[in-house]
Amino acid sequence: MAELYAIVGGMGRAHWMLEGGVPYLQLRFKERPLAPHRDEIAGWVWRYPGTRLIINNDLDFALKVGAWGVHLGQEDRLRYALAHLRQAPLKLGISTHNEAEIAVARELGAAMIGFGPVFPTGTKALSHEPQGVARLREVVRSVPLPVIAIGGIGPANAREVADTGVAMIAMISALEKIRTHDELQQIALAIS
Repeated sequence: MAELYAIVGGMGRAHWMLEGGVPYLQLRFKERPLAPHRDEIAGWVWRYPGTRLIINNDLDFALKVGAWGVHLGQEDRLRYALAHLRQAPLKLGISTHNEAEIAVARELGAAMIGFGPVFPTGTKALSHEPQGVARLREVVRSVPLPVIAIGGIGPANAREVADTGVAMIAMISALEKIRTHDELQQIALAIS
């Protein structure tokens, strides 16, 4: 059973996802700083206890707002001392694309890994080829951590991804297109 892992880039969409009850919400604000929203985001931890809040690429901000977790890319993890990563009282997620990066994530004490891109994606310029569902299934079977599938996943292929045994399915573009909480719940049910 996979759970929905929503990734959003703005406060308005974050509010909407929280009100829709997504189980995981990652704040990935590429063009806007999170800092001006620190107090509001910190309040979400108590106001929406059913949603696990994850901050993208900023461990210190995640700690300040009491987030459930932080998700770091391969380059972003290098900004932090190993002891800081291991001692942080939150869940650490690391983006991975191959066996070497998975090994590094495990050494860092990651609680989960993001793996992908599963399919081609236009959300982010990547130097990695799509991994495909068969490769995702191999990773799920061989890695003793929860795996978050990411990259080009939407309603049309989400069931196939869920059937690999992943713990979470990250969606970005597909979720931007939906307008009702009923649609959001349909997507969540389709992957569970």
